[in-house]
Amino acid sequence: MANEEQSNEVQDNEEEVSLQTEGTQNDEAAAASPEDQSHKLEALALELKKAKDNEVRAYAEMENLRKRTENEITKARQFALSGFAKDLLDVVDNLERAWGSIDHSNAEFSNIDKGVELTLKTLLKVLSNHGVEQLDPKGQPFDPNTQHAIQMVESSEFEANTVMDVMQKGYNLNGRNIRPAMVVVSKGGAAVDTEA
Repeated sequence: MANEEQSNEVQDNEEEVSLQTEGTQNDEAAAASPEDQSHKLEALALELKKAKDNEVRAYAEMENLRKRTENEITKARQFALSGFAKDLLDVVDNLERAWGSIDHSNAEFSNIDKGVELTLKTLLKVLSNHGVEQLDPKGQPFDPNTQHAIQMVESSEFEANTVMDVMQKGYNLNGRNIRPAMVVVSKGGAAVDTEA
């Protein structure tokens, strides 16, 4: 019973101290001048503004990160076939050479002629379906971004810096050059009449 009385006494003392502390805080708040309260309010408003600004910045950073990641994934998908496509280009070149070396007028080679031609067309179609585009710039102005000049020849037929002949076709994969065309470029010569 004595323990219960002591426990009740301790509780009463704690409540009294708590009430006194609350009263002191209320008295301090009431005693604070309107000027101090105004400064505290301004400080709190500034903190709130900074917190909102940080939230907006964090959101913008996350959006930018999401967009960059999506772009990188898209590019990875578009150009994942780059190495494989480059390897197939040698096969295309060999088929073109084989088809070009066949005597198309000889009836004995007509089946071989048709077979090689069909195989070449099918392979080019498959490559095209996967974003590989063949570049054959003959007669076009020289473009160092997609062509590699292996020789320059004087010519009265072509204007200066015009592709005269294509030694090896170039290829793009989804707009990105994966193999430049090997070309012969005109140095020019006598002026070419383009209006005729």
